[in-house]
Amino acid sequence: MVHGDIRDIRHVVILMQENRSFDHYFGSLRGVRGFADRATITLPGSNPVWQQPDTAPGAPVSGTQYPWPLTGAAFRGAQPPGPQAGTQNMAETDHSWRTQHDAWHGGLMNAWQHAKNGPATLGFLRRADIPFYYALADAYTLGDAYHCSVFGPTGPNRTYLWSGTVNAGREHGSYVAHDKPDEVGGRLPWESYPQTLQEAGVSWKVYQGSDNYGDNGALYFDLFAARDPAQGGTAAVGDVWYDNGVAVVPEPEDPDAGNAVNLALAIRNDVLAGTLPQVSWVVTNQRYSEHPHAAPADGAFYVGEVLRALSAGPDVFNATLLIITYDENDGLFDHVPPPVPPAGTAGEFILDTSLAPAPVPVGLGFRVPLLLVSPWTRGGWVTSEVADHTSVIQFLERWTAALGTPAVCPNISDWRRSVCGDLVSALDFRHPVYGLPDLPFVTAPVGWPRPYHPVPASNEMPAQEPGTRPARPVPCQPNANLDGLNVHADGRVEAQLSFSNSGPHVRRASHFAVYDNAAPAATMADYPARFPAQHTIAPCADSRDAAVLARAAVGGVYDLTIIGPNRFLRRFTGDAAAAGATARVTAAYYAGDRGERGDGGDRGDGGDRGDRPRLLLALANGGGEPVTFTVTPEHYAAQAPCSYDVPPGGGATFEADPVVTAGGWYDVTVTIGGDPSWSRRYAGHLETGEPSVSG
Repeated sequence: MVHGDIRDIRHVVILMQENRSFDHYFGSLRGVRGFADRATITLPGSNPVWQQPDTAPGAPVSGTQYPWPLTGAAFRGAQPPGPQAGTQNMAETDHSWRTQHDAWHGGLMNAWQHAKNGPATLGFLRRADIPFYYALADAYTLGDAYHCSVFGPTGPNRTYLWSGTVNAGREHGSYVAHDKPDEVGGRLPWESYPQTLQEAGVSWKVYQGSDNYGDNGALYFDLFAARDPAQGGTAAVGDVWYDNGVAVVPEPEDPDAGNAVNLALAIRNDVLAGTLPQVSWVVTNQRYSEHPHAAPADGAFYVGEVLRALSAGPDVFNATLLIITYDENDGLFDHVPPPVPPAGTAGEFILDTSLAPAPVPVGLGFRVPLLLVSPWTRGGWVTSEVADHTSVIQFLERWTAALGTPAVCPNISDWRRSVCGDLVSALDFRHPVYGLPDLPFVTAPVGWPRPYHPVPASNEMPAQEPGTRPARPVPCQPNANLDGLNVHADGRVEAQLSFSNSGPHVRRASHFAVYDNAAPAATMADYPARFPAQHTIAPCADSRDAAVLARAAVGGVYDLTIIGPNRFLRRFTGDAAAAGATARVTAAYYAGDRGERGDGGDRGDGGDRGDRPRLLLALANGGGEPVTFTVTPEHYAAQAPCSYDVPPGGGATFEADPVVTAGGWYDVTVTIGGDPSWSRRYAGHLETGEPSVSG
């Protein structure tokens, strides 16, 4: 029966691979948040985030390195038989709890080479290197705002996928599962999601071979470990926990080299027999996991085999959502600072004095690829809703509730539920496209002769494929303003900031990070006081009631960057002692919002605009001399700069309609005459609740 909604899904298959970052795989793919991203932070010292220093934070920079293509690289040590073999079998980079936090460096993102022992962290692949995955992205839906759950290795990230927590809040005893390669033997005591599904009456199964590389997260939990002979447990054939979570598939092929074929065959047999469960996790061994030095081509071979196994039963394939993601980023660079909660957020911080004297966040971690393969995700879409591994569970919660068998995970923190989406907005149940498209399937594995160590053969900003792609709506609407400067008697200057997240379609929190680009270098001994401030703003229908105020201490000369979801960016520069100290710009998206103060003119309700948001910049002159404001649209508009002569105490309003002219995207800069230090940049996307295009 076709419902035209989420109930049309009958099977969800979760296939989590290993250790690849988003930029590493898809930074050069057209129409996603990759190497052409202009809404980026600036590193301490004023270099762009792409230009990573080769020294520790605070030390003099002796050199920098841009992301560089692995194809064409030279090699240190053992030489591969050809450059493609070296690219496919590159060695792993450090991805421990410590070095992941070191690379993040409190949000400053300026220690990738230092933390990861050199420039290998910045190596990336292009379409010619991983053609199957690029074709899969072009045929289905790719997520470019999906983060791993933890600044850490495989173990805690898979623990999040299988349970929604690592017990950072210690609700389930004193052990926190945050820093091990896996938790096999850990016998975690809290409820895993397979148990939640079982209790709700939802069928489930883990497909694994005799070597699962420690990646079956169910086995981390005491319920399953007690039935796992490898952990001293007792096998119990006929017991649901053993049969569905511990037992291995038949292995007619070699358990190592033939693992991908064995897993696919087991799935195919269940598809044809009508016994594919409602929820499946598929777990391969190291050879096919894509964990460096395992080849991406071998992972593509394995994923292709699973796809063909599912499509062996067209009715099953046409009612299945396959979720492909990666547990963590290895130590591979990604340029987007992850959203992290404000200090002290319950269940999200761990005190590790080897990193900092104050507790550090568990995550979110760096971006990893997400591919959604189903009839409801066809068409080469991008979804930019912030998500992490708990989003997979949140999706299953929404789906099982719609089916009348709600399976609600008890472990996901309130902060993650507020910020991380449930993936539902990435699916279109009104326009399914059935069947398996033509894809460049990998016909044979590459294998892994040995790890190779590529070194850069170039040092220049990489290019991204030109063009856009259709984009799914994002259920938040970030806005931020610099409302003024407060100069204290002792000379201290505070920037008065406001944040909002409002609109008819808004149902998720927006996360903001505030960067003081003029601040002196900081070490983690100063964390969190001298690092980017983190703000999470709940959704609200009306920004007049939702503005959240904050203050940032700045010097007389200031340079602030604020980032948020989906390429949201504000940058405010100036000098509290210069002429621009009393000039103000306030951005709003709807007439009547708190931002439209300017000249007091009657903007009305927009007539035929309805509830469509617009970009409104209220320009106000609070000084005693006339000010000329110049508004310059960048990138998304061909509009010429507009100048406004504003008298003392007066105002004016710049208005634009990016939804009509640029798919909702805007990027404008405001300057004033007589004060070259003063500028305001506003960039982001106006959401309507409907599909648009990528930036």
